[in-house]
Amino acid sequence: MAPRFFDCSVPECQRPSARSVGAGCDMCSRHFCGVHLSRDFHKCKIGDLDDAAYNDLMLSEISLLRAQINESAACRLASSLNGGKPCILEYPSITVGQGALTGCANYHARIRFDDGSPSWLMRVPRVTGFAVGLPVSLAEYLIRSEYATLKFLETTAVPAPRAFSFGIPSRGTDHGVGVCFLLMEELPGTPWDGRGDASKVWKGLAAILAELEKREFPQAGSLHVWSPDDDRPSVSAAASDRFVCLGPWGPFDTSEEYYAAWAEQHLALIADGQLYPQFPVEAYLVYRFLKENAARLSEPEPERIFFLKHVDDKGDHLLVDDDLNITGVIDWQMARVVPRREAFALSLVSADMRALWHSATADSHAVPGTSPWASPCETRARSWPDIQRTRRLGGSFGA
Repeated sequence: MAPRFFDCSVPECQRPSARSVGAGCDMCSRHFCGVHLSRDFHKCKIGDLDDAAYNDLMLSEISLLRAQINESAACRLASSLNGGKPCILEYPSITVGQGALTGCANYHARIRFDDGSPSWLMRVPRVTGFAVGLPVSLAEYLIRSEYATLKFLETTAVPAPRAFSFGIPSRGTDHGVGVCFLLMEELPGTPWDGRGDASKVWKGLAAILAELEKREFPQAGSLHVWSPDDDRPSVSAAASDRFVCLGPWGPFDTSEEYYAAWAEQHLALIADGQLYPQFPVEAYLVYRFLKENAARLSEPEPERIFFLKHVDDKGDHLLVDDDLNITGVIDWQMARVVPRREAFALSLVSADMRALWHSATADSHAVPGTSPWASPCETRARSWPDIQRTRRLGGSFGA
């Protein structure tokens, strides 16, 4: 039996909850299997909410998360890590839209120091949201992996945030804060929205990719540490996927093993009803084909070198200044160490993301607004039942 994120909340149902945004509902506070996710059983219509009602729903979820945060403990830790400087924990005044610091999988609070020194961010997984569908165990792994990734990036010329610490309550390393969290630097700039001289942004991105190509790894997976005191990140299990639907898997010595295991996990979850419950046969056949052809996707032997890749690289992971210079690369939560052809291939940043999201209500048989290089992952994203919710979060803070 495949591991479960959640059980279906319908009484007497023994099925696992589906794994996708929208498989849980914040209106009725329940998770649903593929059967009970249908409108025949689940009557809530989150897509019909007006902005005020939706904002209230988001505020309710975030308020539950804030209530778990020990602000004094968070400030004590941040102060101790920054020369004893007093600080305060500042929550955004809104939970949706530009400036909310609310991403699809994480909430952020700002740490301001009394002396006016650069602010920090406390990144907290949104484990209180039913629609997000993020189990605590996976959130803990993602926190450790992102911290390890950021510590590695500090040794490169990639403009990523510095990471200062993290906490995992189940391991007693949260310093009394009460939630999983990551403390990191707040970088200047605003998320790139695709406007302006794209060629200038791509040129800056090319320089970043060239820097990452200098750093080779012997295995595929994700970087990982057990403790903030561990200054030597190592390759461990791959940290989920950009849809937060997979559990950690790996590491792997060859690209064929990596791709085959990726397909195998999908097959197991499809067979268990956790992925693609609306069209399991078609999905199973696709991933079986991919598994059988893993060797064709793989790097030629004997090349067994791998490179760090930002998984959610759709454009808003790049912070830019007014002149479109890249000031930072953020949202490294699910970064993976992957084969060369995956690490440096065309990605979501090549797609016209603004046109893609604005055409979400267009003919379902077409995918307008994408460039010829757009990833098929975005085609899948358009089929999510909670697409309206994703669009509302589009102006928020990354992942």
